[in-house]
Amino acid sequence: MSMLRLYTRVLELLGKEARLGWILAFANMLLAAAQFAEPVLFGKIVDVLSGRPVTGLFATSSAWPLLAAWAAFGLFTIGCSAIVALQADRLAHRQRQAVLTDYFEHILQLPLTFHSGTHSGRLMKVMLNGTDALWRLWLGFFREHFAAIMSL
Repeated sequence: MSMLRLYTRVLELLGKEARLGWILAFANMLLAAAQFAEPVLFGKIVDVLSGRPVTGLFATSSAWPLLAAWAAFGLFTIGCSAIVALQADRLAHRQRQAVLTDYFEHILQLPLTFHSGTHSGRLMKVMLNGTDALWRLWLGFFREHFAAIMSL
């Protein structure tokens, strides 16, 4: 199975939380853009401090507006990263519990003949390993993977 298809299937399991997933994806795009703008601003600050004339969008003779913009981008990156990480944790934990509950309810509704022929410990192991894998994938995707993909 390709990585794109795997991500698509896992993200489809978000269900009611898909809206929050889209918000986190947009925030990751903003983070990727801010991480590119921050070094550009720093380069402009170095240009102003070294006496080179600055041209373009940030053309100014004073370094203070550039320093303020650079600090604002840095604080935005820190704040947005913290919020995205927190919301990704919450989303992953909520969804893990929802998938775990759905699977457990499904197993309980199976006929008794199924349970007599299948070891329940194996079912519990599959359930726990599967939900843990989904949790890791959701958490990694919304915390790091999507921002890295957007940066590329």
